[in-house]
Amino acid sequence: MKALRADPDWHEAAQTLVDGCCLLSPAERVPWLEQLCRAIGDPLYPAFLRVLCLVGEHGEPLAQRAVAATLNDALASGRLPAGPQAAWGALAGASRRQGPIEFLCAAFLHPQGALPLSASAFDRTARALLGLMAQDREAHARYRARLDAAAADPLEGAWSRADRAALRALAAAWVPGAAPGAAVDAFLQAARAGSGGGWSGLSGFGALGPPGR
Repeated sequence: MKALRADPDWHEAAQTLVDGCCLLSPAERVPWLEQLCRAIGDPLYPAFLRVLCLVGEHGEPLAQRAVAATLNDALASGRLPAGPQAAWGALAGASRRQGPIEFLCAAFLHPQGALPLSASAFDRTARALLGLMAQDREAHARYRARLDAAAADPLEGAWSRADRAALRALAAAWVPGAAPGAAVDAFLQAARAGSGGGWSGLSGFGALGPPGR
């Protein structure tokens, strides 16, 4: 299994992502992103999310728009990089592949390991991802529709009824021009209402952590 180096250079990784999205031709960007994520591999998909968060928090506006536009092209072509998540209520080993926002939400709603991620760290990470995606109007609209579709499908298997209510609340509050924090707050409030309590851990997110480091 692949593992991160003891002290990864997150900013160098973020710069690599920005350079690819800014300098490659439009036709080259999505295949390059797919190749990059295949090279990272599923176990380190959270590391890819951390890089996205760094761009969302600290990237220049031009860099953010380039990354968001590349993600929009990947969404439009059905090639958005995704990571595996255990399906809700499924037998051991069953999984679904989730895009960055759904992956983070699912892992937070259904912690599967001992590595902790506080509610404040989830809040910061989700704000960074939503803010980055909203830098491209089409990407924002497509991802909102994607979340709405997941919330409306009781048969897909990845989400419980309470999960779908939280996703629905996130999508409804994530309107153009709104601060990402409003959508994250709506998600957390709905999640708390559905669970009756907090969360104790988040599997696989030792590589992610708060993205500002």
